[in-house]
Amino acid sequence: MIFAIVAAILAYRRGNENGRNGWLWALAAAGVYIGTNLVVSIGGGVLMGIDVSIFGWNESILDSILFIGPITVVAIGASVFATWLLLRYLDKPTAEPNASSEPPPPPMFGQKL
Repeated sequence: MIFAIVAAILAYRRGNENGRNGWLWALAAAGVYIGTNLVVSIGGGVLMGIDVSIFGWNESILDSILFIGPITVVAIGASVFATWLLLRYLDKPTAEPNASSEPPPPPMFGQKL
């Protein structure tokens, strides 16, 4: 949870620096961190359940730290990586055209300079 808060703070700062909505990107960064963590953890649990049913493993293995620990480490690593990708995206400047610039003059045909 602390990492999600740190990601939100970093995204807020980077979003504001590059002319984006800081609050929106802070929520997105926290959501990416927590969502990735949940998806990887649930996916690991589902895979372990499938392995129990297919290979006939003992059901007590689901409570064992032998498999839960690595799944947690992989989930945290995937969450950090996904958040890092989001923060890299926020480092890029926005590609919006400058509204204050005037358009170029129209072309003039048939006139000699």
